[in-house]
Amino acid sequence: MKVIHLLFFILIGAQSFSQDGKFNFGARNSGLGGASITLDDQYSLFNNVGGLGRLENHYIFGGYQNRFGITELQIVGAGAIYHTEIGNAGFGFYRFGDNLYSQQRLHLAIGNKFQIVSLGLAADVIQYNVSSVGTKRAIAIEFGGIAEITSQLFFGAHIFNLNQVDLVKETGEKIPTVMKAGVSYRPSKELLINIEVEKDLDFDEIIKAGIEYQVIENVFVRTGFSTQPFLSAYGAGFHPNKLHLDYSYSIDSNLGAIHEVSLAFSFQ
Repeated sequence: MKVIHLLFFILIGAQSFSQDGKFNFGARNSGLGGASITLDDQYSLFNNVGGLGRLENHYIFGGYQNRFGITELQIVGAGAIYHTEIGNAGFGFYRFGDNLYSQQRLHLAIGNKFQIVSLGLAADVIQYNVSSVGTKRAIAIEFGGIAEITSQLFFGAHIFNLNQVDLVKETGEKIPTVMKAGVSYRPSKELLINIEVEKDLDFDEIIKAGIEYQVIENVFVRTGFSTQPFLSAYGAGFHPNKLHLDYSYSIDSNLGAIHEVSLAFSFQ
């Protein structure tokens, strides 16, 4: 049975949801189809460390994602961000899989804002564990930024595994290098429209787009999509005062439904 589970995971990971270099997190991100590279919320810690420097509060947050109703494909994550006048620092933990196969990530990041540009740098300790094989670890560097071109137009870019680290030195197998870039148009404070391109050096590019609309104060609705494979996404958020509660529902064209919920608390 374990062999069957492992083969099933490898098949899914290779064709659709390989986690290598793709550690996006947060139900807001998922509700937008993954088009979150220009967002400067607490989940920037995972999605684009370039947004970290734009935050003006402390945060603690966590979340859970269930893929296709399969326990072996679940994701859990949590993090904290500490704000100071000279910059922000963040720590995060991310885990995908189960005891048979898992990927874990410890994440340390710093970020700061320089006039219209926010920059962030992070180091990731990534651990791969296969119960019948053993454990491998590597340290990857990531770098990102967000530029406020106008009050309505933002540009973001991010690269994961900037140092091209080897996962298995004997074979030269590397952790994938993933680059992302995108824009956000915000014609009003209630509406934002995001579009971005993601490129793994070894695979075709992925197009992502998402829309968020504030229906009433503190209540948001979202939708979006991504390609390779095609995924449609829907979500909602409730942000009263210092509490941020978000939920997303996505449909993978090949494999089925994905549910994600995340909860965050901000304080000065």
